[in-house]
Amino acid sequence: PNWLTGLGRDEQWLNEMLRLETIHRRIRAALLTPQNRQRELSSMRLPLTRLHVEMLELESKDAAKEASLCVTVDGLSMEEVAKEGRYPYRQTQLLVEDIDPDLQQKFLSVPAGSVIEPIPRGDGFQLCRIVKKMEPNADDPVVQERVDKRLLDLHFSKLVGTHIQWQGPMTK
Repeated sequence: PNWLTGLGRDEQWLNEMLRLETIHRRIRAALLTPQNRQRELSSMRLPLTRLHVEMLELESKDAAKEASLCVTVDGLSMEEVAKEGRYPYRQTQLLVEDIDPDLQQKFLSVPAGSVIEPIPRGDGFQLCRIVKKMEPNADDPVVQERVDKRLLDLHFSKLVGTHIQWQGPMTK
């Protein structure tokens, strides 16, 4: 009772919130079935493709081009180029949908093992090599979270469009 009073609410409000939460859980359970998840995963296959990427941070486009040649022509690894030039180097995994939309096609259009043309980043350039491309896996927690979010967003946005009528200018 003291907690509810501190919120400016009463037991009736709490019971209504619990009722709504129960309805929400039922809707989630009905939407987040293995069949719905698999169907949505199929439609999200490309954006949820996982890329294992090596990255070098370089100070100029010329340095990035030279590093690219060292990897593609001389056969050095990205890590060797980074050590020789004392460039920041890292390996990471990305989902395609997390990449800047203007760059997604560059990452998707090259085969694994390829170096992507230098990408402007802040006051320097980034050189990326695609190590591996992996199809989305329904057992991957990140993939499942994204699929679930999409299913719920689609369902509830339809409800908002049907049941909420916006009036007047929206202000913050």
